[in-house]
Amino acid sequence: MTGNNQSAVSNLRFLFGTAHQYLEGTMVGLTDDQLNWVPGDRLAPIAAQYAHIVTSEDWLVNIKAKNGAPVMATTDTGLSSPPPPVLWNEWARTSTINLPTMQSYAQAVYQATDAYLASITDDELNRIVDMSEVGMGQLPIAAVIGLALLNVAFHCGETSCLKGLQGLVGYPEVQQQAEAV
Repeated sequence: MTGNNQSAVSNLRFLFGTAHQYLEGTMVGLTDDQLNWVPGDRLAPIAAQYAHIVTSEDWLVNIKAKNGAPVMATTDTGLSSPPPPVLWNEWARTSTINLPTMQSYAQAVYQATDAYLASITDDELNRIVDMSEVGMGQLPIAAVIGLALLNVAFHCGETSCLKGLQGLVGYPEVQQQAEAV
């Protein structure tokens, strides 16, 4: 990033861009067997982790923060059924995911996230949204967007771990973004 006085929104755009780079780099080159491997009863397979990350970002940013329609309303997700926002482990073991289609949907979600962030000011981050349907009550948009960002990071970490358990390299080498957004 350049400059010393970056806005909170500019920083969020940078962080989402970096998180998306790591996630997409972590997904490169996986076979169907690797994507769907389940090491026991507590972890979801990589394909389900990826679907959860992308659909959660779509829901948190486009529905909750933006108060608009999700990208999935107009784009094929590659999912046999969408994951629930919470308690999605059962879904993860029974759903099928077309990864190339899901990756196209992911790109559309990333673009929608960046476009939304580019359209708001730091003051908008203080607007309150209702997150009670997932037990979180009333939260400022900054927290909702932060949840979406953390979700990418947390589940990208799980994906990297699942790759490591299969004898693969977890995280890719990702170049830092050269200039601030």
